[in-house]
Amino acid sequence: MTDRAQTLEPVDSIESETRRIMSSSTIWVAAGVVAPILGLAPLVSAGWSPAALQPFAALLWWLGAASAGIGLALLIWAACPVLGFPLEEAYKQKVFCCRVGIAMNVAGIAFAGLVILVTPLALTR
Repeated sequence: MTDRAQTLEPVDSIESETRRIMSSSTIWVAAGVVAPILGLAPLVSAGWSPAALQPFAALLWWLGAASAGIGLALLIWAACPVLGFPLEEAYKQKVFCCRVGIAMNVAGIAFAGLVILVTPLALTR
């Protein structure tokens, strides 16, 4: 191993990394809003609602939806400009919010979608 590989240096300054996190979080926010709409729009237009699920499946669906919502809120916080915190503290917050927000949002959307796919639906018309 070379000396370069052994020392981990930051890619850039904290200021530019914070800016990068804010811009990439904006893209994740857009994806976190559009993805559920694309998946749920056909179901809702066909008359589906979470009430059509069995009680346990509905609980699981709401847990997935809550996880996706909390993840989206974290991503929105990561995308917001730094106003009231020192830059180093804001950087740490944004790194955490971006990482956890992506994981919670994607996992929640996938989990809620999986609940819908494996549960028999009772469409009321």
